[in-house]
Amino acid sequence: MDQKLQNEPEQLNNCRYLLDVDDNHIAVNDNAILDRDNPVRSELTFQLLNPDRVHQIVFNNPQMLTAETILKRLQNREPVTDTSYIRFFFPYGTDVGDFIDPERGKLITFETESGDWSVAEGVVEDRHISFVISCYNQKIIQTLFSVYFKCRNIQSYAPVGLTYAYAEIKNVAGIEDVIKVFPIQKKPAVPQIQRFISDKTTSGGSGKLRLNWRISGAKEGQMTPGEIDIFRLPAPGVDVAVNRNMEYRLSIKGNALETDAFVNLYVQPPNILQLDYDPATRQAIWRTQYSEALRLTVGTAFSFVNESGAMEIQMPAKPQIVLRAQGLLYTEFVALNLLGLTLDKAQFFRSRIRVYPQYIHSKWIWKTKDAKEVEFLFTEDGSVWHKASTVSSGEFEYVSEKPLLGAKLVCTISDGTRYPVLLLEGEVV
Repeated sequence: MDQKLQNEPEQLNNCRYLLDVDDNHIAVNDNAILDRDNPVRSELTFQLLNPDRVHQIVFNNPQMLTAETILKRLQNREPVTDTSYIRFFFPYGTDVGDFIDPERGKLITFETESGDWSVAEGVVEDRHISFVISCYNQKIIQTLFSVYFKCRNIQSYAPVGLTYAYAEIKNVAGIEDVIKVFPIQKKPAVPQIQRFISDKTTSGGSGKLRLNWRISGAKEGQMTPGEIDIFRLPAPGVDVAVNRNMEYRLSIKGNALETDAFVNLYVQPPNILQLDYDPATRQAIWRTQYSEALRLTVGTAFSFVNESGAMEIQMPAKPQIVLRAQGLLYTEFVALNLLGLTLDKAQFFRSRIRVYPQYIHSKWIWKTKDAKEVEFLFTEDGSVWHKASTVSSGEFEYVSEKPLLGAKLVCTISDGTRYPVLLLEGEVV
């Protein structure tokens, strides 16, 4: 603290205004002086408050001087008698009570509550970082209650205890010319986890998920499972492979205190919600709740697609489309016969097949229109067909050890004419 100011406590205590610091403290990571490459960052808010809340506080700048011009005049010991300004001082160095070293002085910045103020930043003089703030865009700024200024990127290397900053206020109508000293209490930081999240909470099992975190006030940290020392990582984040539902724990320690946070990651099974075809627009439309790669097969040609979308297609020689979603628990296939949708009376025929490690569950769904006789048949080997249903609209489920090679729907109308056979051929996994 400046020795001259220490000798004037009575004058300082009799100031008729309030210039204070929001929260009035800076968190310090350790009781020892901090490493120069790991400064504490904080923000101070200064409030200039009208003591009587009746008379206005008036800032004048008749010559429209910038804060830089005012600061240069003050450094050259030239008088500034008709312009209002506030000059802030922060001690720098690495001793007790210092905020910052001179090399980092330019990191401190002031933000004002409107564009009507001018700021001259980061001038080093006489072991202090000096800032000047003045009104600029208006010749006169009047305020009935208060004005706020924010100082960002304050960095302190000092141990726990008090440090001081001060401000000189000049030529402000309603406030006599004064110098205000205010203490900043540096307290040990409580270890905090501000964020511990994953870019996604579910995985289909084929890729990795990214865990990210933001912490403060800690000297030790570990993530489990894996016992990963987070302070040995090049950046605050890690990729993890998810092959089963898993809970990850982040634990940090500092100043004899400990805290932790948890993230749950899940294996997401494939879930195809929609696969349709519009003959009028030739659009195949699909929608899923699955973030892994999907494969859409049109006839015999396939392409990889996003989890939801639409595609214009030409009628293939093999008139079906199949959407495949490969997951860790099972692989799901949804197939749709295209030929039946192009008939005068549309006939719907689709399947949903889930291939598990030990078995295969197949389900076919159909809905016919104006058909007198309907036969649903399936084959296991491609040569022998088994009749499983004769209802006009319905569904059939079957569990097998191997994929079924195909299923077909045979529809006959009242005059004995048959519609073209609707065929769905199973994919080999």
